[in-house]
Parts: sequence; C-alpha cells; structure tokens
Amino acid sequence: MKLDDIKNMEATYLDYKESLETTKPVSWLKSVVAFANTKGGHIIFGVTDEEHKFIGIDNLQRTSSKISEFISTRVSPWPRFTLTPIDSEYPDKKCIDLEVAPGPDYPYYYINTQEHAIFMRHGDRSEKATPIEQNNLLLKGMNKTFDALPTSYKLPDVSFTLLAATFKKETGEDFDISRDLISMGFVTPNNIVTNAGLLLCDQGYLRQSKIVCTRWKGTEKGSVDGDALDDEEFTDASLITLLSNAEAFIRTNSKNPWTIRGMRREENSDYPFKAVREVLVNALIHRDYQIQGSEVHVDMFDDRMEIVSPGGMINGSRIQDLNLKHVPSMRRNEIISDIFGRLHYMDRRGSGIQRILSAYTNFVEQPSFYSDDTVFLVTLPNRGIATPKSPLQSGKSPLQSGKSPLQSGKSPLQSEKSPLQSGKSPLQGEENNIIKKWKEKGIDKIFREQTIEKLLEFYMRYSSEYSFNRNLLANFLEIAPNSASKIIQKCREIGIMRMEKRGVYFFTDLN
Repeated sequence: MKLDDIKNMEATYLDYKESLETTKPVSWLKSVVAFANTKGGHIIFGVTDEEHKFIGIDNLQRTSSKISEFISTRVSPWPRFTLTPIDSEYPDKKCIDLEVAPGPDYPYYYINTQEHAIFMRHGDRSEKATPIEQNNLLLKGMNKTFDALPTSYKLPDVSFTLLAATFKKETGEDFDISRDLISMGFVTPNNIVTNAGLLLCDQGYLRQSKIVCTRWKGTEKGSVDGDALDDEEFTDASLITLLSNAEAFIRTNSKNPWTIRGMRREENSDYPFKAVREVLVNALIHRDYQIQGSEVHVDMFDDRMEIVSPGGMINGSRIQDLNLKHVPSMRRNEIISDIFGRLHYMDRRGSGIQRILSAYTNFVEQPSFYSDDTVFLVTLPNRGIATPKSPLQSGKSPLQSGKSPLQSGKSPLQSEKSPLQSGKSPLQGEENNIIKKWKEKGIDKIFREQTIEKLLEFYMRYSSEYSFNRNLLANFLEIAPNSASKIIQKCREIGIMRMEKRGVYFFTDLN
C-alpha cells in the first residue's frame, strides 16, 4: 500500500503508532480487537501520532515478530492479520502496516491476567463494547439473529390468528399452524416461542415492540404552546397491527392523505404511501430489539415527517457516508424480514431506498437518511408544501408535466360526485359495488343518504385493510365520539364493520 493511499484512508479504519508499546500493549492491541470485531483496519507503526510523519521503525524484523507474539498471546481467538513493510520518509527506514481483517470468529477479546475485554471501533476510537454490542457479537459468532432466540413462552401462551389470516390474504395459501410456525422460525420444534414469534403473535408480548406517533404543531418539538396536536402509542400487538396503526395515524394526520381507489392508491398526497410503507417496515424489521426501553418514533411536523428506529446499521456503517444507490442489503432480524417479504410488505431485492427516492423525483426537497451507533433516522419532506421541480429540473417538458388534482385546487374526492349523488360511478364499479352490498345488508334502512355518503368516503380511505377507532371516525364525520360509537355499533350489527379487539375496528370485506 502506498503512503498516499494510507493518508487518504478514513480514520475509522486507521491508527498510527510511533513505536511498538511493549509495557502497555493494550494501547494498540485494543485496536486490533476493535478492528477484528467491526470492519477491519490498519495500524501503521513508525508514524508520529499528531503530525502523522512517517519516520519508520529501527528494527523491522524484531518489531514484526513482537507484534505477532503479542497478538498470539493477548488476543483470542486469533484474528486474521498481515504485516507489510511500507516506505517511510527516510530511505533507510521502513514503517509496518498491520492490517487486521474482520471476523469471522466473533467476538474477539483482549486478554490478560485481570480481564477479558471486547473492544469496538467507534469513529476513530477503539472503546470497550457496550452490553448490547457484546450480545450482537455473540449472536454473530453463533450465526444467529435476535429474533431466532427462544423465549420463556410456550405455544399455548400465544395465538397467531392475524398472521394466518394475513398470510392467506396476501399469498393465497393456507397458513398451517403446526407446520409453518416451526419452519418459519416462530416456534422451536419443542414448541418454545422465539422472539420472532413474540413479535408476530396477536398478543405482542415483546415489551419493546412499540411505536409512538406524534403530530406536532410547527416545525420543531416544543416550538408552539400545546405543541402536540395528536399522539398515539401502539403496543401489545403483532407487528402487522403496529404497521397498520402507524400508517393509519400518518394518513389521518396528513392534510392531503393518500386514498385508496379500487385496486390502486392515489399518490398525490403529503406523504406517498410507498415511501411511508417502506420506511415503517424497515424501522420495524431492522431495528435493534435488544435495546430495552426503546421504541420506534414517528414525528410529524408541518414540513416533514421523521421516523426513528433504535439501532444503527448492522455492519457499523453510517448511511450518510454511503452512496444511496449502492447501500448493501443486510438483515438484523432474518425471520421477521423473511415473513414481511412473503407478505409483500417489503421487496426482498433490497431496492427500498430507491423506491423512497423515486416518490420524490419531481420535488426539490428530498428524503434524507442518518444513522449512528444507536439510531436510524429517515426524514420525508411534506410534498404538500415541498417545492416542485421546474420542467428543466425534472427532465420533463411543460406538456409532459401537466397538473395534479392537488395543484388544480381540487382533491379527487372534491372533483367527483358520489354514486348516490349522480347515480353513476366515475370509478366504474368500485363505489357502486360497495353501496350495493351495503344496501343488501340494510344500511339504507338505518342511516340517511348523507351519512351513507360520508361512510363511503371513510371506507375509500381505509378499505377493509386498515384499522380505525371511534375517534378517527368522529373526526372524519365531525361528530362526537359517542355518536361515532353508535354508528360503529349499528354498522357491526348489519355486518359491514367488525371489531378486531377493544377499540380497534375494520370494515368487513364483502367481496
């Protein structure tokens, strides 16, 4: 390796030592351990620490032998490393490049008579690993993930009704409880529930499986008196329910929400559904569930939405340092990643970031990504107030670009009459079909035409796929919560709504 290559290397992967410290070898051996436990790196002996002047080593052969001896006696298991002489600034002296490769026998320890210590690389420093980092290294060494570990729960303690129903709906295949729970990793052959099972069971027994959603006034937390317009905490439920509830919260608190039109969604919305789904799914399946007392946070502001999940990138990289077109697809929780892929909640090909970015192709403001050792943050701009790109910026001619319904000042719901108003369906079937089935159930005998129209609009927003509660219905109809409860009860009695659990409702799928 040339001097220029070394000087241009990131400090995360590089340490300098003026000489070989033999009295306190931990001063450099901790970096050997840290590099082996993270992404590898180089220690250059014969370089001044402050000025980075390559002055060389006096006895190259003896120093190299000592380095190997210390590593063999003080680092366990033996890491992979090479020793290479490189030029110094003096023709009669050489420096030594100690290159340490990462893994694969994690974790690596520095050992002496007093301790066995695990070190990790944090930026340009080699520091003792946190308990969570130690656990992750142990799992990595066993080739296991957190969601595969068995828990104290047994199969009779939990149920998987929602998972089975969702699997049937999304794949068209029956979910065989006795077979699939074991083969997919939710239960061990001894009927012990794994962490993945706790995350996907109806009860949601893993305490840190939680989403906290808040709609803030203004553009910063605490910037306005009474700054929280709405907030919800979703917990004690399957990841499938948490995902659905978080999506419903975002849709409800968007001035221009996405709407479901037959088999497609209108994307002229503040936050595009595909981007929201992608970010939420990644926050749920790639977060670090070992961090106790942590949860996913969704914070909505006037101009943006921030989604924060516990745990950085699994390989220790920082997303802001990477080319977003070439971010490696790595799974922290393989079992729940696999089931979300089967349910078509995520793309198994690792193209999620590109789908997020493509939803903002026509806007100046773009999504941003940030990560460190403890968090992963995605910021989605509010497209309702974002700056549209000019035809030249977007690569489209004025004739190609046209105007969206939002730009023209009319939403899809405002610009179209309901089937009850006109007797004809602009959507050629979907709304008429819903009204027809509702009338077969007797809805026109218990509600006025105006109420049925509003319920239809509410249905087109949620369909039978997303949950809602009485407060969401009350806000939409601009009525009291008690009145909304009465409407829900009447709808349940005729079979067009159903209760999933206390306070959580769905429209009945009548197809």
